Amino acid sequence: MVLIFTDNEQLDRDLSKKIDDSRIVYYPDYVLEEKDATTLIATIQPNKYNFKDFMFKVREKNIQVILILENEKVKELKDALMLGIYDIIFDPFDLEDVCNKITNPNPFSKVSKYIKEMIRLENI
Repeated sequence: MVLIFTDNEQLDRDLSKKIDDSRIVYYPDYVLEEKDATTLIATIQPNKYNFKDFMFKVREKNIQVILILENEKVKELKDALMLGIYDIIFDPFDLEDVCNKITNPNPFSKVSKYIKEMIRLENI
């Protein structure tokens, strides 16, 4: 089951049409209570949990997260990477980019440049 939690009605509908076995959700508690979820497609959105706490709870359930971010400068990128969220898509993107991540998740090497920058690895 793929849960779509983007807070963008048009994007939600478009993704739902393209992804079999998907459901649009509107409340973070639903995401946390869903027992059959394998993937969560999400954006940063206000809810009763802060981003890091919510994503931690999602990752604790071993749910793959495909995170759609505005750009590489958002502060939540660091939290996402530290929680093992490597399937990150930056604007602009197309629906195929998102759908592809469901079956072809990013390897660590795809996001390692952001992690190097975060922890300032040198001489590697």
